[in-house]
Amino acid sequence: MIVASVCFRTGFVIATVISLLHLPLRAVVGPPDLTHGGIGKIDRQLTYNLGATGLRGWIYTHPATYIDSLQGRTTTASRQILVTHVGAKSPADGVLKVDDLITGVGGKPFSGDARQAIAFAIQAAETETQRGILTLSRWREGKTEEVELKLQVMGSYSATAPYDCPKSQRILANACKVLDQEPLTQDLWGAITGLAMMASGEAKFLPRIKEFAHQMAPPTLKIELGAGGVIWGWSYKNLFLCEYFLLTGDPQVMHGIHEYTVAMAKGQGVYGTFGHGISGRTTDGKLHGPVPSYGPMNEAGLIANLSIVLGKKCGVKDPEVDAAIKRGSAFFAYYADKGSIPYGEHEPWPYHENNGKVSMAAWFFGLQGDRPVEARFFSKMALAGFKSRECGHTGQGFSYLWSALGANAGGPAAAAAFVKECSWHLDLTRRSDGSFVYDGYEQYGPGETADNTYFGRSRYNGLSPTASYVLTYSLPLKKLYITGKAADEAKWLDTDEVAAAIASGHFDLTRKKMTPSQLVAAFSDWSPIVRGWAAQELATRPQVRTFVPQLIAMVGGEDAHRSQAACETLGLMKYAQAIPTLVSQLSHQDRWVRYKAAQAIRAMGKMAQPAIPAILAAVAETAEPLTPIQWADPIQFTHGQVAATLFDDPLANGLKKADPKLLHPAIRILSQNPAGMARATLEGYFKNRLTEKEVTMLAPDLVTAIKTMSPADTMFADEIRMGALTALTKYHYQEAIAAGVYFAKTQTGWHSETRTGEIMTLIVSYGSAARSAIPNLKELIPIFNAQVARNEFPAGEINKQRIKAVTDAITAIEAATTHPPLQSIPNEK
Repeated sequence: MIVASVCFRTGFVIATVISLLHLPLRAVVGPPDLTHGGIGKIDRQLTYNLGATGLRGWIYTHPATYIDSLQGRTTTASRQILVTHVGAKSPADGVLKVDDLITGVGGKPFSGDARQAIAFAIQAAETETQRGILTLSRWREGKTEEVELKLQVMGSYSATAPYDCPKSQRILANACKVLDQEPLTQDLWGAITGLAMMASGEAKFLPRIKEFAHQMAPPTLKIELGAGGVIWGWSYKNLFLCEYFLLTGDPQVMHGIHEYTVAMAKGQGVYGTFGHGISGRTTDGKLHGPVPSYGPMNEAGLIANLSIVLGKKCGVKDPEVDAAIKRGSAFFAYYADKGSIPYGEHEPWPYHENNGKVSMAAWFFGLQGDRPVEARFFSKMALAGFKSRECGHTGQGFSYLWSALGANAGGPAAAAAFVKECSWHLDLTRRSDGSFVYDGYEQYGPGETADNTYFGRSRYNGLSPTASYVLTYSLPLKKLYITGKAADEAKWLDTDEVAAAIASGHFDLTRKKMTPSQLVAAFSDWSPIVRGWAAQELATRPQVRTFVPQLIAMVGGEDAHRSQAACETLGLMKYAQAIPTLVSQLSHQDRWVRYKAAQAIRAMGKMAQPAIPAILAAVAETAEPLTPIQWADPIQFTHGQVAATLFDDPLANGLKKADPKLLHPAIRILSQNPAGMARATLEGYFKNRLTEKEVTMLAPDLVTAIKTMSPADTMFADEIRMGALTALTKYHYQEAIAAGVYFAKTQTGWHSETRTGEIMTLIVSYGSAARSAIPNLKELIPIFNAQVARNEFPAGEINKQRIKAVTDAITAIEAATTHPPLQSIPNEK
């Protein structure tokens, strides 16, 4: 498990996840009955901690659908637990052993999710009433008997837990004893452990914290803007230093806070985002250009933005800081009322939480003081996201770190409601020595310990799970700004809002029992996720046809929420008669209504072909310039969705008969959309559908598409460039040679190990006509090696693969004696 949410080899995961959001998982075989054999065949690499019992166990983990995996229903089908670890001198030692099966609790066999059932049984056993006695049904060698474990009595969670809760206080005290033994390393992981120590309120930690802070922020600290994955470390270190200063007032760390805060402000991208590292330069060499490599990553960028806000609160004054807060706030505010924070400069994520990013956003806005709308929205989303805690790209470490904190941004009542929903999981991850474990895997799943024992080190990369949960249980102390210090109570969620958020979190299941009329009523829900779920469910009901007139009227109505949901429903129904009404909304003043209408038309497929002229006209009518940035839709997702409707199959087939006076302006407009993903929808059209006549007419635009990197979402910036280069090369436009070399020099690092070879193949196809490009091709090799030296691209075989593609191309061009007949763009400037 790694911090980097994608890497050069595995970056395709993001695109895959985005495209599979609503697809069911592949059908799986049900859980095996291990009492009939097969225990020895179980893969025990990944297992679950079983609370303070002293046990780890294998539990059948197969969500039935994709939404089940995102909503925490991963072990629903399990009915047995195979014991895989027994901790020495733990409650289970001498009572259970490896290869025992736990088949039930309290004298009854498991009738539902075995993981949740044993968690609830542990909670009950730890009460004063049960005196720590946990009764398990143990199957061993064909015989089942009831056995008892004696757990420490912890009590019950209060209704307001973790506030005013003796059990929570006991858990915190035990965890702090463990935390006291953990190292404080000079990296982001040490910074998080330091945050937990400060949050705990334990005076004994302060000397260590002071020394640690002084080491992290020496008076000689000088931060230079450079390449590499610096944002992770800078953001969490600065967050720690800011909270330390605001807690202690120690002036010695102010120099470090200033250095980190200003450096991150200067390194922020043009849209207020960050990647693993800082942004690149603009074309004229200024700060705040596009985020390089494969683009922004909000998991790191949100903390950078949050720590800039805290830096200002500490007293850092610099024009770059104010500008960065303004940019970051404008970008992330876009997602309010639309969905949760996505991976990077992408469309809203259609679930309430996304690996803790919504919770980070709740504090990013909450700590600014003047963004109450966004602060309340994201705190409600964080609360409603309680079911999504166990899902996250590369694992759930940051979800467990931030999710309770995000709910707490809505106040103690919100935090209590969150803990009530998640307490079973909190207690399942706690061990008998007071420490916590990290159980998680890519997207979802169990975990492991370093030495494969119950008490072995367990963490997400270097993130201490004990530190994460100390932050959760220390919320009532309010020692840190991110745990509620100096919070504005006027912005806390009231009782009704808390109840509504919890109901929204459960809606993915409760919708199944709702009538169509109730689903239509849910179109007005505060949660955009609920509105989408209601639309999806209504579209599956046989009675939905009777609601079509009402839905069409809603599409054109004044209530934007209902219009959005109605658009989505009609699209999912593939109701062709609604297309004229949907098309009429492509110029709606509410951009999200526009987006949903375009999305619905896209879902109609070839049925929407008669509307192509109207869609093309809407593309031209709603086009907006790249600059100044339109912060109401900074990445122009809406326009990208409208235009992309045209260039995906099967509508793209209908463009053959489209009026070039409408089609070609739409192509030009989409090729200038700020988002790499929107531009990428043209790749296939350029490669496979442009005729020679069209290439001739669009040739200058194709060259521009090759030479101009999208300023946003650079993860997908190279697709349109490859499509345009392919189209020009197909008809041997000589301008493609130089454009191709420039493309190879300026391409993103992501997948460049294969893309470089593809570009070289196209250039080599020009034969001897490409000989003039050889000097420029030779320049690529030192460029690639310099990228490696700056940590912008991995060393080793994949860089050698790029270099070999170039050297092979040079050799082939030098050996060529002929070339195809060439064309040239008239009056090329």
